[in-house]
Amino acid sequence: MRLAPLSVSAAEVTRFRTFGFVHLREVQDDVAPAITDAFEEVFAEVFAEVFENPSPAGREGGAGVSRIAERSEVLQEALLAEDRCPRLARRLLGTDVVYVGSAGVRHDGAVGWQREGGHRALRLIEIVQFLEPLSARTGALRIIPGTHRRGGSWDRFAAEMADPVRFLGMEPTEVPAFTIESAPGDLVAFDPYSYHASFGGAAGRRQITTTFASVPESDEARQELSDCLAADRSGLRDSARLSGF
Repeated sequence: MRLAPLSVSAAEVTRFRTFGFVHLREVQDDVAPAITDAFEEVFAEVFAEVFENPSPAGREGGAGVSRIAERSEVLQEALLAEDRCPRLARRLLGTDVVYVGSAGVRHDGAVGWQREGGHRALRLIEIVQFLEPLSARTGALRIIPGTHRRGGSWDRFAAEMADPVRFLGMEPTEVPAFTIESAPGDLVAFDPYSYHASFGGAAGRRQITTTFASVPESDEARQELSDCLAADRSGLRDSARLSGF
């Protein structure tokens, strides 16, 4: 499988740094079918071995496999080769990066408003490929632009975002946000510290995420990276409630 290097424009880099995300359309069109097949092969193998059930899509809350990219030659080449997702991460973050891990997930139901981790010094980026076409009504990723910025006023709104009905008088689906409607050949790169959510999706919708971090430059950032790597080494996840993307 020979693939052209992934690249982003200067404008796309600026959009990522300004809003906390960028939508890269059709950059994986040529390998999307192979990625989907590889995803299914890994899930069948892992869940057949661990749970004696090769199809976990019906499990309430979803199911996931950590380090999925390392479990498939196709996924390694399409996602982890130096000119693929690592190149995007370096360009968008503007630094050398450390690979943190990957995950394949089948989602069931909504994912409420959240931001991942309390990483104050470490900068993370998640590069996601959704394996179904997704719209606002079918589980597309929603992000509140600009909420990736550390130390801003959004840092004081944790309670409001955790329970918008109580504190804002709004249903979670009514919270103003940008909805990233995507196709299987697209990639979405976002800072997981951004407030993000997903609503209305069908059971079993699939995604693959690769996560990278800026090379840490302080003791605090090095400790946060160590914590991230330790969490990723948890291996297989199969949860009644998968909390994030």
